Amino acid sequence: MHWDMDAALRETKQPITVFAIRDLVAREAFDRYADHLDIVLVDLGSHHFPVEAPEVTARLLAGVLG
Repeated sequence: MHWDMDAALRETKQPITVFAIRDLVAREAFDRYADHLDIVLVDLGSHHFPVEAPEVTARLLAGVLG
C-alpha cells in the first residue's frame, strides 16, 4: 500500500488532532505537519493502543484531553 500523507492532508478540510507519543515523535514531524495537524504529545510509552479494549483507549485519550 502506498500512502501519500501530504496529498491526504491537502484534501482534508476539518481540523485533525494527532496524539503523538512524546518519546517517539521526531522534530521533523512538527516542522513538516504543524500547519496541518494539531499535534498533542502524550506520555503513554508506546505507539500501541489496546484495540481489543476500546473503553481503555477512550479512558486514556480522555485523560490526555483532561
